[in-house]
Amino acid sequence: MSAPATTLHVMRVIDYSLERLYVDQDFDWVVDTIPAVLAWLPEGTRKRRRLPTVFTLHHHPVASATDAERLQLRLDWDLAKLAAMDRALLQRTARMRAGRTAQREHVTELAAYGLALVAISLCLPGRRVVSMRKGLPPDLLLDVTPGALRGVEVAGRSRGGLAALNVLRTGDASREDPGKQGVLRERSDILEAHLSLWCASPRVSVMAKVKP
Repeated sequence: MSAPATTLHVMRVIDYSLERLYVDQDFDWVVDTIPAVLAWLPEGTRKRRRLPTVFTLHHHPVASATDAERLQLRLDWDLAKLAAMDRALLQRTARMRAGRTAQREHVTELAAYGLALVAISLCLPGRRVVSMRKGLPPDLLLDVTPGALRGVEVAGRSRGGLAALNVLRTGDASREDPGKQGVLRERSDILEAHLSLWCASPRVSVMAKVKP
């Protein structure tokens, strides 16, 4: 008797070059985050790169859906092209990697912003960040209409994987923590909200619509 057929679940692969961000999003948001992305990723400053940096991206395009589409996001970049956009790129990346910068405690946060710009460009095609919020969610604004904000809340973790990102997303009931998803849903001034969460080790991310 022949063995039963096995169904292979192949993740959809998406390729993205970081230098594309200068086209997909405004220069002011991109230029300060790319060095952090390169410093945050172990192979960020290698001049000769044979393979892309791969993240497993869990995409929730509908707020009410529980299942996510798993994508294989393959990030690549050309340092020469990036440096042509920002002459200080290599120096700033090296300083961030070595911790010789006043931003040393914010590299993960800045890297998450840069990668969120990638996620917005891929998962919300045509949408562009127009402003950033200070101290209030969501971090990246796609529309600044008073009382009807649209945007993306961002967070990054160096380790912990999907479990750590899920805690960020849904919180911890035992500690009465609603998570970022709960906070976004409770705010009446936010009309549309997404979460963009990133972990460096293992490399996994979540892009989830949480409102409406």
